[in-house]
Amino acid sequence: MRNKLVKRIAALMAVAVMGMSVVACGGSDKGTEASSAALTEEEYIAKTTELAESMTNVMTEAASLDASDLEGAKEFIEGLKDPFEEFAAIQAPEKYADAQAKYKSGSEAMIKYLDMCVEMMDPEKAAEADTDALMELLTTIQTDFTEAASLMEAAGN
Repeated sequence: MRNKLVKRIAALMAVAVMGMSVVACGGSDKGTEASSAALTEEEYIAKTTELAESMTNVMTEAASLDASDLEGAKEFIEGLKDPFEEFAAIQAPEKYADAQAKYKSGSEAMIKYLDMCVEMMDPEKAAEADTDALMELLTTIQTDFTEAASLMEAAGN
């Protein structure tokens, strides 16, 4: 079961990476005048690219995870949340506000999904797992990251 969980997380990360990769390929490099709290367009593109690279590295690390090391797996999954928490907190420039709203929603869903994955590693909690909620989160993650990528691409043109 743990091996399946690691594979599911890796697959989900792949979806998120695909959603973020559009930024690296099609984003704009132009900076704009923005409020002091918002990133410039250039900074925002750099942050989205950084997140995509971070997720790619995590997928590589997940492949070498020892499924029999429960504590190591929990620690690994907890660490996966960091880039999503950071990215959800970003204030995007106006040009990318709609895309960021989708990235934020997808990131928050990913964090909830990862929390549920950690809980499911406890055999007692695994029996009580709400699989419908997991599936809803997966759908939200995939949909939001896909929509955000489309919005990013449209804003870059």
